[in-house]
Parts: sequence; structure tokens; C-alpha cells
Amino acid sequence: MQAKDPDRRPAAVEINPLNLDEIQGALGTKRLGTRFHYFQEIDSTNSHARRLAETGAPEGEVVIAEHQTGGRGRLGRSWVSPPYSNLYCSLILRPALAPAHAPQITLTAAVALADTVAAFVAEPPAIKWPNDILLQGKKLAGILTESSCDAKRIDFVILGIGVNLNFPRERMPEAIRDRATSLMEVGGQGVSRENFLRRLIQDLDRCYGVLEDFGFDVIAPRWQARFGFKGKTVRVEMEGDVLIGQAVGIDHDGALLVENDRGERRRVVAGDVTAIED
Repeated sequence: MQAKDPDRRPAAVEINPLNLDEIQGALGTKRLGTRFHYFQEIDSTNSHARRLAETGAPEGEVVIAEHQTGGRGRLGRSWVSPPYSNLYCSLILRPALAPAHAPQITLTAAVALADTVAAFVAEPPAIKWPNDILLQGKKLAGILTESSCDAKRIDFVILGIGVNLNFPRERMPEAIRDRATSLMEVGGQGVSRENFLRRLIQDLDRCYGVLEDFGFDVIAPRWQARFGFKGKTVRVEMEGDVLIGQAVGIDHDGALLVENDRGERRRVVAGDVTAIED
């Protein structure tokens, strides 16, 4: 697709409910997309997917909503969810992974989501550790994974994804207008939500299969290639601590590596990362 002309306003998009028959008819996936639960409005797709998983729903089921009244992001943040414009979905996973490897699912999903985005715009997407997709330095999409596990096994993981597709800047809340974007804003035209969701489930199915069958070592180089903060000075806010240094990449288990001015590297397994402008 062509990159957006900065002097051209995005074309208007016809507002229609998602056509699930169109999506399911051409999926051809092995693990994901086995069944769709569709709602005009729901509190949160993650919350409903968790309820399904807790009552025995199998891997691969997908919860989709046109609008969320209680959409959530990482670290307890809210997720703005206007109806019939974007994509809000959650998938039930029951991975054959050790609990210590559960965070790798978020990173793997980020690779799949970035691959999907790259198929719709010329602008290359970047990954912000651990769970955001950026275009032109602004947030396009986010991932929220929630798991149920014990010391020995993962019972299930809920993989929640929100993507701004046909969300013009003037409709965004003022609080996020300068730091969020959408495929419509970047590409200059509306995007078929059916095409995007179908491609996303296919990319997730493929990457998730690679993670389960071959391990994160195969996924990690693809994540590193899209890491948007590599070599940049970052500020990492952790519980009770703040770390400032140069973002190097990730280690074998997906932890963020940050190097200070003395050349010492520190692993970050949880935190909020922002780039510091030079």
C-alpha cells in the first residue's frame, strides 16, 4: 500500500459490524480461530475470555467485541474502544510451555501483530517492549496477556489485542491524540477489519506454533529486528525503582536488557519503558 500523503485527509469508512463468515471462511489455521464469540458491546474481551477459559473452553476460541465498556491496557490503564472502528479481541491459549516461559507469549504475539500491520501500510512498524506496536513513533496497538498457572504448568493464557484501525485523529480523546495513531491515519485510507483480523489470526497461529514447536530462540531474532528502542536511551519505571540506560535488546527469555554508562547490563522483567529524547 502507498504511504500516507501528509496533505490528504483519511477517507471516510463505512461503519458496519464485522462479517465473521467472511473471516472464518478463509482462515485455514491449525490452532487459533476454532470458534468466535461476537458481541456488540461487552465489558472487556479479556474478562469474557477468562470466564470461558475457567469453565473449560478449549484453546483457539476468540472473543471479539465492537465496543468495550471496560477495555483494559497494561498496568491497569484503560483502552479507548470506540464502536465499529477498531479491533478488540482476545484469544484463549493453553500452551505447552513451562510457566517461566509464559512472558514469551506476549513477545511472540508482538512479532505476529507487527507482521500483520506491515502488510497494510508501507511504514515499518516497531515494537516497544514488551507489548506495544508503534507507527511513526506513536502507539497503534497493544497486547495484554493474563495467565492462570501454578509452579508446574500453565492452565491458560488470555491473549488480548487492541488495534486502532479506522480511528481518525479528530475522534481520538485529546489525552491520547498526540501519542496514538491508526492505520487510517498512517495509510491515508480505511482498512477492512475483516481482512486485518483474518490476517492477524493467521500470523498469530503461525508464530505461536513456532514458539511451541521450536522455542523462543527462533522468534527472538524477529522481535529484535523490529525493536524500536534499540540503542536509544530509555527510562524504565519499575515497582519502587527507576532505571535509565541504553536499551540493548532482549535476552534468551525475553527480559529487556538495559546498559548503563559504565557498561553494566541489567535485566528488566517488568516495567514501563519510555525513550528519552537526546
